[in-house]
Amino acid sequence: YLIMMAVRLLEMHRLLKPTGSLYLHCDPTASHYLTMLMDSIVGTSCFRNEIVWRRTTAKGLASTRFASSHDTLLFYTRGDGPRWNPQFEPHDPEYVRKFYRYVEEGTCRRYRHADLTNPNKDRPNLTYEFLGIVRVWRWKRERMMAEYERGRVIQTAPGNVPVLKRYLDEQQGRAVDDLWTANPVTEKGEATGYPTQKPVALLDRIIRASSNEGDMVLDPFCGCATALVAADRLEREWAGIDLSPLAARLVLKRLRDDRGPLFDDVVHREDVPRRTDLGELPSYRTHKHTLYGRQEGVCGGCRILFPFRNLTVDHIIPRSRGGSDHLDNLQLLCGACNSMKGTGSQEQLVAKLKAEGIRP
Repeated sequence: YLIMMAVRLLEMHRLLKPTGSLYLHCDPTASHYLTMLMDSIVGTSCFRNEIVWRRTTAKGLASTRFASSHDTLLFYTRGDGPRWNPQFEPHDPEYVRKFYRYVEEGTCRRYRHADLTNPNKDRPNLTYEFLGIVRVWRWKRERMMAEYERGRVIQTAPGNVPVLKRYLDEQQGRAVDDLWTANPVTEKGEATGYPTQKPVALLDRIIRASSNEGDMVLDPFCGCATALVAADRLEREWAGIDLSPLAARLVLKRLRDDRGPLFDDVVHREDVPRRTDLGELPSYRTHKHTLYGRQEGVCGGCRILFPFRNLTVDHIIPRSRGGSDHLDNLQLLCGACNSMKGTGSQEQLVAKLKAEGIRP
């Protein structure tokens, strides 16, 4: 897995502009390995954040460990001058109720009282009397008077220290930090049944933070097109890559459904270069021990723990649909899931299991 990721990450780093950013999504079982890999490729100085994406519901309940409820996003840049647009979330309603408790008559704008005094007491040029109060103020007298005439500086009662009316609608909100919460799928009708699907809201935040309109977004594992849909909506140029023919069809369908009649300018290339230096691959069944260790004995369908003998090697993308015998296209399934999957795809199997309530 790390070798497979290394060659791809090297290429992504080669393609990355000096102003570009790279976000790598993984789960906690691989994040520490991929951090070391990225540090060796990009350099530790280009590391920006380890973002914890917390899903709203825990998964994988077990009697010997805490439930798993998060994935990881590793955020790296190419250099010291990346595109960066700070992101903000709306203030918590309780915070608004507590601190912005005044409502302006006529406009109904919420505001709070902000301090106008200067923390530096040794400022003779800012020390003067205003509305009968002598203080070291933040502003010069001319600006204080101008803001007072605008109604932004008020005195709540004679003898009280004047304050600034700071309006809620002029504040950017709460700055987004490195702990994110997002449902796996948030928009109505967004679910596609793709096993690694991410919410549009997650990709929307990433793209807004690290690019501007007209910039290029590349997703080399585009899966069910979430990054492409988000980039398209945000007026970015974009390109997506995936080895799975099923993924390609899903990408085209999802973009067509999202764009409608504006879909005509999307180009789908199928002339993918293929490796010719691998020689004869061993029987795919010889990978069973490796897959058992990788999956920790858990069925790739129902996610239930099974003894080694009860699991069989299966293709994630069937060979009849273009899948290969490479290790990264193999998984272990229990007998029931293998029968349910048949000649279908992994995405279809997961959709069936979810419909029957077997898999969350």
